[in-house]
Amino acid sequence: MSSEPPRRRASAMSPEQRREAIVTAVLPLVREHGAHVTTKQIAHAAGIAEGTVFRAFTDKTELLQACVTAALRPDELCATVRAVPRDIDVAARLTEAAQLFLDHFTSFGELVHTLAASGFDLRGGPEGKPAGLPEVREQFIRDLTTALASLVDPQELRIPPEDLAAYLQALVLGIRFTATASDTSGADHATAIRARVDVLLRGALAETTDDPREPR
Repeated sequence: MSSEPPRRRASAMSPEQRREAIVTAVLPLVREHGAHVTTKQIAHAAGIAEGTVFRAFTDKTELLQACVTAALRPDELCATVRAVPRDIDVAARLTEAAQLFLDHFTSFGELVHTLAASGFDLRGGPEGKPAGLPEVREQFIRDLTTALASLVDPQELRIPPEDLAAYLQALVLGIRFTATASDTSGADHATAIRARVDVLLRGALAETTDDPREPR
């Protein structure tokens, strides 16, 4: 008689929970292989039969679109931003937070590039629009703006914290689009972020003892 303890049956999942579990398990594979990931790899990563995958998703395209949407979701990033210590100065707070969301967008951009390079069309939704992505992107911006604004005491500013958060996002995300092959390292990104935070908080004009409002 076998001495092995009887296996417990896995708890039942709702269809949405099953979909989320599959996406979580498969996303690392999608980052590596793009659309070339096989249903066998998907099933193995999720610990389920191949048939179960297609009871949760209509086809692989729908699963890949769900992976892209999940990669952009703001929950984890915003929680990390909100956890930035408040006992450091405002420039250090914003610099740390900016590095977090730049890393997130860099990772998301790499995922999109891998999928595109493997032949996956992100415009596969209705009317050629990415399925679910516009709504997730808008929610992402709203949630990230709120999280960044929470790092600053309104009394430290002469503009609303939400405006500061929006300006910071625009300045820092520009790093991804202006970077050259020689300045894409983490160290170069950190330097670029610090420079942009400094300009955002202190302005771009050189300091002068003259009051520009005074007539000469």
